[in-house]
Amino acid sequence: MISKCGYIGQLEIQPLISNSGNVLKLENFPGGSETFETILKFCYGLPIDFSPDNIAALRCASEFLEMTEELEDGNLISKSEAFLTFVVLSSWKDTITVLKSCENLSPWAENLQIVRRCCDSIAWKASKDELTSEDAATNQESWWFNDVAAFRIDHFMRIISAIRAKGTKPETIGKCIIQYAKRWLPGMEVELEGLRGYGHEKCNLQFSIFSGKKKESSGHSKEQKTIIESLISIIPPQQDAVSCKFMLQMLKMAMMYSVSPALTTDLEKRVSLVLEDAEVSDLLIPRYQNGDQGKTVM
Repeated sequence: MISKCGYIGQLEIQPLISNSGNVLKLENFPGGSETFETILKFCYGLPIDFSPDNIAALRCASEFLEMTEELEDGNLISKSEAFLTFVVLSSWKDTITVLKSCENLSPWAENLQIVRRCCDSIAWKASKDELTSEDAATNQESWWFNDVAAFRIDHFMRIISAIRAKGTKPETIGKCIIQYAKRWLPGMEVELEGLRGYGHEKCNLQFSIFSGKKKESSGHSKEQKTIIESLISIIPPQQDAVSCKFMLQMLKMAMMYSVSPALTTDLEKRVSLVLEDAEVSDLLIPRYQNGDQGKTVM
């Protein structure tokens, strides 16, 4: 390992081993013990298999260990980089797999531009398909929307930003955002339930609403709030990018999770521009105060 790993070679191995009971600790090692075991095999000249599942971890770990060409021709940095560039990024499925694996490799995957390259590759393939499809928004929804919707919110936003930069139609981006919201915001499409009656004397609508809102852990609630705020911020500005129904659903979620007032206000303004497209049921938005459901506003 000393001959192939600059990081190991710089350590004073013998004192470390003597003082820690034959244990050499590598703090925050990318990929963990499984990746380290694979690198050990490489260092001892044993064959290793590169795959979309392990290549990001091996690329990050080889950088951590400084496995450069200066130490040996064909060292792990160059080999893993070549596989990533020429094999993985040419395949949609492999790129999706690698980007998913990067969720556990921060900050190494970011610093080595693995995340950026994967997002750019996904965006290029998605936008290329749009240019060759007569009805791009409909055709794409059947294949790449689900894949992109599987990522955590920060990587999803990176992909959307890259797709937008490629000139993808706003309605296509809007459909992708809707797909993501359906997957990660399960309460978005829950209908308000309960007794509904009409006040004949004062001509007022009266509602007795049943709250289906469940108590959630603070961690989950924070995650949901982050997703809601992020999605609102990346909705294309074009009026027909998303439906009035979807914006009202997002407004309901924004009120439930007390998102940024600026984002909520912006969403309300956008809704007001397309309010003629709304249905009565869409307009029932519960107002939450101190964690409890209050009156329903219209």
